Amino acid sequence: MSVKLNEFLKQNNFNAIDVPSLTNDLLLDMKDGLASASLADEPMIVASSKLPNPLVPGSRTIVIDAGGTNFRSCLVTVSGDGDFIISNLEKTKMPGIEKELSKEEFYDAIASNLDHLKDQATRIGFCFSYAMEITKDGDGKVLVFSKEIKAPQAVGTYVGAELKKALLARGWKDVQKITLLNDTMASLLGGFVHAQEARKNYSSYIGFILGTGINNAYIEYDTIAKLSDNSKPHIVVCECGMYNKIPQSNFDSKVDLTSTNPGSSLLEKMCSGAYLGSVAFYALKEACACKLFTDGFCQAFSKIDSLTPYDIDVYYNSKKDIHNKLGSLIPSSTKGDIKLMEELLQKIIERAAQIVASVLSASVLKSTKGTNKKEPVCIVGNGTTFWKTHGLYKMLTGLLKKNLSGKNKRYYEIVKIENDITLGASAAAFL
Repeated sequence: MSVKLNEFLKQNNFNAIDVPSLTNDLLLDMKDGLASASLADEPMIVASSKLPNPLVPGSRTIVIDAGGTNFRSCLVTVSGDGDFIISNLEKTKMPGIEKELSKEEFYDAIASNLDHLKDQATRIGFCFSYAMEITKDGDGKVLVFSKEIKAPQAVGTYVGAELKKALLARGWKDVQKITLLNDTMASLLGGFVHAQEARKNYSSYIGFILGTGINNAYIEYDTIAKLSDNSKPHIVVCECGMYNKIPQSNFDSKVDLTSTNPGSSLLEKMCSGAYLGSVAFYALKEACACKLFTDGFCQAFSKIDSLTPYDIDVYYNSKKDIHNKLGSLIPSSTKGDIKLMEELLQKIIERAAQIVASVLSASVLKSTKGTNKKEPVCIVGNGTTFWKTHGLYKMLTGLLKKNLSGKNKRYYEIVKIENDITLGASAAAFL
């Protein structure tokens, strides 16, 4: 790294993350969150006290994936060979986006979206990507709707119970169970399906999503202080993005101030897809103000009003293309400008990798598993930011290898599972 870039970063309080230190801090916060949600940044949501058994050939589940603007539904069947077959997939708009719906209209709209799957299975796994409280029997109480869903009467209702009523009203013969879960838990349970299909032995599972946001789920094998019962193990959704005890650079502070909820979810704002491009944008903008680049570069950059991780990936995937945002800077820049820009972008991506390595290390260590090489912890990685951000995955694997060694020696395997959310939701139906 050039001397002037190093000095610039220091002046703006942009520092590398010490992975062992942040790992320990996260472990302490996780412990506090398991004692009481009010004691920690991470709420440590206890999602389930049961783990799925292997699904036998012939098992059939209906799977719903509701989040954002899309509503997806399909049938998942376990073949005679133990493979999971996805069929009857349909995608439509999420009810409540186009107009406000009453409670009855909202659940009837969901039920109508499942008409093509009527009576094809008696169990339903429902990945519901909105704020909810998971009950002991696997239902979910809606806390609040986001993502432009307009169904205020449905807030406070139990999704599984209400949907079952709506399905029976539409003539369904038998709905034994509807299990609610979020995408991170579904990703974790996708690891169970992967293990069954691949005939692999894992000691535990972690679901990790780094896309627009960031979240992690792991399995806690010890008793949980804030629970009234002593049952174990439990699947716990950490909500690591809400962790706030992490030093901010001047660039992070600007991103935070322009966000919807300033002062909250600071970890997420330093590494997730919704914010990573903005951190890079403010860093480059300030670098221009500090004259790190030539006038030609700065004049060209002044025409750019925002950056996303996608813009950065497009640049690295086709550096000679001057028609993308960062590529458009090339004709007005010197080779020194471009080298310096790439160094700055890499420092931002590297810091994101350091944060992710800390989160995953804490998840592995808190599980207490992975001590046997023959039974590693399965880390299910999900999200475009995780898999496609230039250089992030390579940096991450090196950092994890170093941090989970020595006294922290753990064995783990990061896997990419196609349709992990769908497969995990199918496994959830048999919790």
